[in-house]
Amino acid sequence: MKRLVIVFPVLTSYILPVFRGMAESGRAKIDVLYSPEPQGLGFGGQAPFEHPNVRWIQVTDKRPFGERWGMYQGGLLAHLWRTRPDAVLIWANPRYLSFWGVLLLGKLLSIPVYPRGHGLVKQPNAGALKKWMYRLIVALSHAYICYTPKVRESLAFIQNDAKLPVDYNTLYNDFPVRPEEKTGKEKGIFFVGRVRDGCGVDVLISAIQTLREKDGLDVEAHIIGDGPWRAILEEKAAQFPHWLKYYGGVFDQKKITEISRTCRIGCGPGFMGLNVVHMLSLSLPVITHANLAEHMGPEPEYIQHGINGWLLKRKGDVKMLQNILGDVWNLDKTVLGEVRNNAYSSYKTLSIPPYHKRLLGILNA
Repeated sequence: MKRLVIVFPVLTSYILPVFRGMAESGRAKIDVLYSPEPQGLGFGGQAPFEHPNVRWIQVTDKRPFGERWGMYQGGLLAHLWRTRPDAVLIWANPRYLSFWGVLLLGKLLSIPVYPRGHGLVKQPNAGALKKWMYRLIVALSHAYICYTPKVRESLAFIQNDAKLPVDYNTLYNDFPVRPEEKTGKEKGIFFVGRVRDGCGVDVLISAIQTLREKDGLDVEAHIIGDGPWRAILEEKAAQFPHWLKYYGGVFDQKKITEISRTCRIGCGPGFMGLNVVHMLSLSLPVITHANLAEHMGPEPEYIQHGINGWLLKRKGDVKMLQNILGDVWNLDKTVLGEVRNNAYSSYKTLSIPPYHKRLLGILNA
């Protein structure tokens, strides 16, 4: 059985089932090194699970030069030196000094290191210096794991696909909703994710308010998420109790699924990431915007306009969102059913083989 070290920024509700699957596979013993969650970010403070194949090690997160560069997770290098694992999977953030330390120590000790990240998908106009930096990262790595195909495309200048495997970042949902469980007459529009600047829930609320007041559409907003905007959304929900439902931070998948059953589609007109996949798993076609550079993660590339959702041309465009929502609400039942079926099929495609097995395969475990 191989020994793996996984270095993660904070524990989230999305990643813990992946670690559990890796542990239960019996193919590896895992040390998970992670930083404590900063207050108020809305991750929910997820607690580690107990399993004989996993050790959880909380490390310090230090930021002596602020939030832009020079941060580091303490204790990583000492742990690698002491344990000499068979492989290291690390969250790829070049602003962390500890990330570079792990790459260099891995080379020194002949330990395969697998950074996993977004590449340059958020920086389509990256200059020569940034591209040189990623060439160096890939050279120091056994392989750079790309979240999605677009991430690999962003690193095409490296011209070495063998060192750029794609893991199709996804999540597990033990309580999915199949298309046949939906009616197509649900009143709700669903959002799940951290609520903060740029998430787009303000745009969604504004669009729904206009559709209700000017077009007479009977539409509701159902918003799940914690974060800096919690108080703002609580105030808004009190102002519009008949159609704006804010549930705060909910991390119980079963409860999230039950809330989603009142909804016809999912929507995130601001930045999104894995919450796109969560919506697809609930048979909710997703409305978001098409500019991957302005998303939290590259996962919105899974949305195809008119196939399993709809794409705005611009982030936060209230008028365009109103138009699309109006069109969706007037869609023929058969057409909407096809889009809903495609949404769930997209989730199933991302789920087979299971995510933890794909990762273990890439890590040769």
